[in-house]
Amino acid sequence: MLDKHNRYISDENTGIDMLYKGIELSKAEFGNTNDLLKFQELAQDLDVNLLKILGEDDYDRINTYNIPEHYFSLDVKEYVRKLVSEGDSDQIGRVEMELTEFETRNLFPVLRILIYIIETMRKHKLVWGVGRGSSVASYVLYLLGVHKVDSLKHNLDIKEFLK
Repeated sequence: MLDKHNRYISDENTGIDMLYKGIELSKAEFGNTNDLLKFQELAQDLDVNLLKILGEDDYDRINTYNIPEHYFSLDVKEYVRKLVSEGDSDQIGRVEMELTEFETRNLFPVLRILIYIIETMRKHKLVWGVGRGSSVASYVLYLLGVHKVDSLKHNLDIKEFLK
């Protein structure tokens, strides 16, 4: 959000929104200088401590996703296609269309992370929610187990998720 002077106003929600929109946080104006200084101090401490803990080689990897190596090379299309019932042309068509949309938007790395998270949660018998918001419009996410809403059955449009 911009104020009347075209400066960014930062609160928790606005800061998150800025990150999602790819806006540099350096453009943010904090209401309280002490908040900004505390944030910078904590961020610097975290950065220094991670370098000490991880070492330089592993520290460089934190700029990428911190998931086991084999997920980086996972063939998302093959993985998802194995989850589709054979011979169901509605499922196959929807999955192929969604995979094309995910690939066009360069979202396969996100799907790899989700696959890792879901597999880890299943392995440790953790429970997660039924599903929320626009993500339930994705049949691929349903197949992966991210949510429990069959968007094909309920005729939910994937475009709601991809907005």
